[in-house]
Amino acid sequence: MRKRYTTDRMILRLADPAFARMTAAFFAENRKIFERYEEKRPEEFYLPEFQEIWLEIQQEKAKKKEWFTYYLFEKRKPGTVIGTLSLSQIQYGSLCSGVIGYRISQSHQGLGLGTEAVREGTRIGFEELHLHRMEADVMPDNQASLRVLEKCGYEKEGYFREYLRINGKWEDHIHLAAIRT
Repeated sequence: MRKRYTTDRMILRLADPAFARMTAAFFAENRKIFERYEEKRPEEFYLPEFQEIWLEIQQEKAKKKEWFTYYLFEKRKPGTVIGTLSLSQIQYGSLCSGVIGYRISQSHQGLGLGTEAVREGTRIGFEELHLHRMEADVMPDNQASLRVLEKCGYEKEGYFREYLRINGKWEDHIHLAAIRT
């Protein structure tokens, strides 16, 4: 796996502790929107010191080929994190699959950047990690994320009732997957 990829409009850079200030700002600026779909984070999470440790953990997971987190930057403004892309729960053998996850900053949503990131993440999963399946789970009311995945070839496979606990409430999720052809 490479440490850096580029798409038409973005640079994807593998987690690096040097990003701590940028990632802290990214998560703090998007806190309200992300909390709707993710677990609530402790206050320390939004500090650069915490982010530096978190980025080190992500870097170690990538070295072990278990979990790859990329931070997204606009080519025209490479000093600001605008999103994340992760390839996690990577399994080989008879399963040969992984899970894709992504976030786009609120100020950059609706511009097709999520689709661009998911296309590249799916390509990496299939062509570089040689996975057979890429999977994602999305809350039913997150219509934008469902559209992104469907545009990238993911198909709905199931509905998981009370699948993940988010902000103290068990939330349903739609399970989607793409198969390498």
